[in-house]
Amino acid sequence: MQNPTEYVLLALMEGARTNRDGAESILAEHNAAQHTETLAKAIEAARGEYLEDATGTPEDEAYNQAVSDVVAAIGALLEGGK
Repeated sequence: MQNPTEYVLLALMEGARTNRDGAESILAEHNAAQHTETLAKAIEAARGEYLEDATGTPEDEAYNQAVSDVVAAIGALLEGGK
């Protein structure tokens, strides 16, 4: 669900607290879920950058290592957000 308002309304329909703190908590949960989803998509996109036909040259190895470093860095952000 992309729209935070839709998320809040759905949560309220499911019986969430209706005061301001409850709504803010629901919105924070939505934002955290969106952040996690965005980071997961970024990892998949980065993995798609690995050279499939790497020639074994130092340049290709360095490129693939850089991709690995990016995946690891995004993964660390993902783990830090939990």
